[in-house]
Amino acid sequence: MNKIFGIVFFLLLCQSVSGANLPDFPFVVSVGSSEQDVKPNIATIQLGVMAFEKDSDLALKTVNLASTSVIGVLKKYGVPVGNVEASDIEKSTKRKRDSDYNTLDVLGYEVSRSITVKLENLSKYSELMSDLVAINNVSGARTAFDISNRKEIEAKLMETASKDARDKAEKMAISLGTKIQSVYAISQASNFSEFFATFGARSEQIMADMAYREGSYNTVMFVPKSINVKQGVNVVFRIK
Repeated sequence: MNKIFGIVFFLLLCQSVSGANLPDFPFVVSVGSSEQDVKPNIATIQLGVMAFEKDSDLALKTVNLASTSVIGVLKKYGVPVGNVEASDIEKSTKRKRDSDYNTLDVLGYEVSRSITVKLENLSKYSELMSDLVAINNVSGARTAFDISNRKEIEAKLMETASKDARDKAEKMAISLGTKIQSVYAISQASNFSEFFATFGARSEQIMADMAYREGSYNTVMFVPKSINVKQGVNVVFRIK
């Protein structure tokens, strides 16, 4: 088979488990999963605007000028003002240090801020990003792509993952000459270790890694063909 079932079978008198925290009946724990590749239709862009100058006023003016340029580009591509959020400006003093790490003369001042942009239309994403990264003092442009109907898709995937967990548990039970009786507990796969901890099981006993990951930010100049949406579920089934 292409995939390991990812099922950990526990009995009441299993070693290395705190029996006081375990159900007082035989059970099987099954991990179900489901995923789907979908085309993204929204995105969140994060930009950093930073300037370092000997004169703090000049550094502040440089950051403000770059911020104004960013807003201008966003307006050019029809991004609503309500979809743009800018952080407060941060300022820090940079000083020389000698070999003993003593603070010496001021080298200059670093002024920075971050800008977050929510895009509801990706048709001109590449052109928008090209214009943004071309602005002086803009750095760290990162994008997280997503779908507007994520909740709906995740709900369907959860149904499939739950069925997957039951199917795997039934196969395990049948192989041991028994049957599934009822559902005792359910938890999302993102809480896998905590889920088993409620029964006193040690982390060393957990043989399946079903950690759910949110889409991470990356510097991307083009819209990906698809993003992966996944759901996982842990289920404790009572067996006869």
